[in-house]
Formats: sequence, structure tokens, C-alpha cells
Amino acid sequence: MDATPPPPAEHDTTDWAFVVDDGCAECGYTTHDPVLTSERLQATVPRWASVLERPGATQRPAPAVWSPLEYASHSRDLVRVLGERVTMMLAQEGAPFADYDGEAEAVRQEFWAGDPQTVAGEIAAETQRTVDVLGGVRGEAWERTGLRGDGQPFTVAQLSRYLLHDIEHHLHDVDG
Repeated sequence: MDATPPPPAEHDTTDWAFVVDDGCAECGYTTHDPVLTSERLQATVPRWASVLERPGATQRPAPAVWSPLEYASHSRDLVRVLGERVTMMLAQEGAPFADYDGEAEAVRQEFWAGDPQTVAGEIAAETQRTVDVLGGVRGEAWERTGLRGDGQPFTVAQLSRYLLHDIEHHLHDVDG
């Protein structure tokens, strides 16, 4: 693998929160009952493992577009971060969260230099941790809130929809 850091990927400035209610025409995601988030997240684990086993999983399709490995690493981190956020929302109504900059994390953690098999195992582990957290959400707890960095409130249910869309969308990115 080339040890030279690639150029930063194109920065996406889209506020993807619209998918929570409207779905995503780009990838085909439709809004879902948040109770089904765990089942659908678990279904992404073997899909990511398959993506990461492909020849060329570490190669970018274009200089400023993430490789499948980089998308997988980002997805792993999102599953972890959003699982942590749900935990905080369950513990504290209105828990505040800083913005998450995926591109900055990709550079800081050198996603491009990761090992695909290691990342596949990490996706499985982080998904299980988040599924365990979601397994404890019942009844009115789905409506507990957190605050985005810009002050916008969101519920556990909305965050679950957002997370699932992001993971499924990135699978679409690497399959599309």
C-alpha cells in the first residue's frame, strides 16, 4: 500500500437531517421504525465485510473520493459515535453534542492506511455495542432528546434513522 497520504476528500456540506423524515432518493433509503434499527444495522456488518474483502478496497475511485476502506472506517466511527450519543441522551435529557467532522477524523486517523480486515472486525464490534445500547431503548425513551452542535434538537428515534441512513448510504456509495 502506498504510504503517501491522499488529498482530502471532497467535503460534503449537505445537512443530511432531512432523511430522518423524507428518506433519500439518492441511495433509496426510506424512513423506518426506529425499533428496526438494530436489525438493519446488523445486516450491514456482512455487507461491509464483503466490501472490504474485494480487491481494490483500499483504492480511491478518484483522487478526492474516499476508497471503500475509508467509507468503512467512517461508518465504523459513526456507529460508535452515535451509539455513544444515544447513551448520553438516555442518561441526560437534552444532552449537547459537538459537531462531528468526518473528513477531519479521516485525516487524523489516516483511514486510507487502515487494514481492511481489522476495520471489518471493528465495524462488527462497534455495531454490536450500538445494538446493545439500542436494545435498552423502550417506549418514551425513543423521544428523549439531544442537541446538535448548532442547537437543533433531535430524538433517539431520529438519531437512529439518521445513523441507519448514513451507514446504508455509504454502502450505496461503495456499491454504486
